[in-house]
Amino acid sequence: MEALAQLSCIGLLVVLLLAVDGVVLAEQTFAELPDDVRKSIPIRLERPSNEAPASPFATLSSFEVHGQSEDEAVIETARRLGVKHFVMHNIHGSLRDPRDERLTRWCRLCEQAGIEVRAILRTTDLETWRRALTNWGDRIRYWSYLNEPNAPQDNDHTHPHWMPERYVAELRAVKELRDRLAPQVKLGGPEVAMLQVMEEKPFPWLRLCLEAGLLDTIDFFTFHPYRQGYSPQNIPENPSRFWGWGTPPKEYSTYEEQVQELRRRVGNKPLVINEVGWSTTPRGNICEHTQAKFALRQHILDFALGIDVSVYFLLRERRVGQPFPLWHQENHFGIVRVDNTPKPAYSALQALYAQLDSNCRLAEGVAVEFTPTQVPKGLAQCPVKWYLFEDVAEPTPARKLLFWMPVAARDDYPVVKATVRVGEVTCTDVPVDDRPRLLRLHNLEKRWGWPVLIDFIRYEVLYEQPWS
Repeated sequence: MEALAQLSCIGLLVVLLLAVDGVVLAEQTFAELPDDVRKSIPIRLERPSNEAPASPFATLSSFEVHGQSEDEAVIETARRLGVKHFVMHNIHGSLRDPRDERLTRWCRLCEQAGIEVRAILRTTDLETWRRALTNWGDRIRYWSYLNEPNAPQDNDHTHPHWMPERYVAELRAVKELRDRLAPQVKLGGPEVAMLQVMEEKPFPWLRLCLEAGLLDTIDFFTFHPYRQGYSPQNIPENPSRFWGWGTPPKEYSTYEEQVQELRRRVGNKPLVINEVGWSTTPRGNICEHTQAKFALRQHILDFALGIDVSVYFLLRERRVGQPFPLWHQENHFGIVRVDNTPKPAYSALQALYAQLDSNCRLAEGVAVEFTPTQVPKGLAQCPVKWYLFEDVAEPTPARKLLFWMPVAARDDYPVVKATVRVGEVTCTDVPVDDRPRLLRLHNLEKRWGWPVLIDFIRYEVLYEQPWS
């Protein structure tokens, strides 16, 4: 009996040592970790701009959307969202005076909020450009020339508002001004509407622009990858092109392939998205939850593709009649209503921005596998879209797996349960549907595990995710 008691004590000691070494802890969920360990790992659904490190995420506003008395509330709304860039439209009236009260205060408040101000100047007037560069070039360092110059006249896409040769010639004159007056300013363009400009039909706008010398006149390439028509079926994973216009060129059939082709054409110019979004106009077919899902999917794609700046258009909805009438599509792109209350896309993007920043790198050499375990009857299996990032800056190393089904959005899309393997870690009962989620793994005691599941749309964190 004495020998048996000694063996029992030795066995207990071995178990305790294994627990200290992490072997027994490996069976615990994140919620079962000691309090001090959990508190040392920040799992955030909100990270204001002034607390976030560098990131590409941005939003857009215009002085025509809200009054001067509302500027402070709008900037605070952007700060809580967690963006690092604010792109401005329609500030021409503020550029004449370097001490303009409204723009001066706007730049100061954005700087305090940790947000960089950029601008799109929709004018060919060189005097306006001279004032912009001399009066504001030290405070607004990134400017884009015109907006959607390839837009059609009378809905005829073979007759764009600016022919490519004219656009490049006028931009070259602005560049010469910039070189003399404000060499610190970076100049971008062409702010093209959708990426069908890459195609030969209906008009080879981008090819002709490049042949006219576009790349010699810009520091960064800007584009608006809208999908038309606005439909839950025309998903962010599709190429940005006209709905129903022939078939995609052989170079690409997905948005990722399209951006890769764009990079091939523009070389080493940074890519900037200064507009993309989905309107929830009451007479349209994009509801607020689809807007949130598509905004998440678009921004995750752009982050993984290394887009330099990725703007969601628009931060705040426009008031009816200012300047667009009732039911107009432009009124409802915003992710915040006119009273600054958030739509689902606001909180969803806020949670995404709290988890992704420039410290996250695509993980290489780590196996990821999704195995469906429960598929609702009548639902065709669809390959899961996923990206795995490693965060190199968090105190506890983290792997962040973002995943969703690249299908048409539905409010009632059925949830598939899957077993997900990430490297040596296997997680069970993971929900998968048309909304992006994030599975975080943590490296404790030199091993990966202790997953947390973040649902951006529900704005919630599951700390009891099963794993082995």
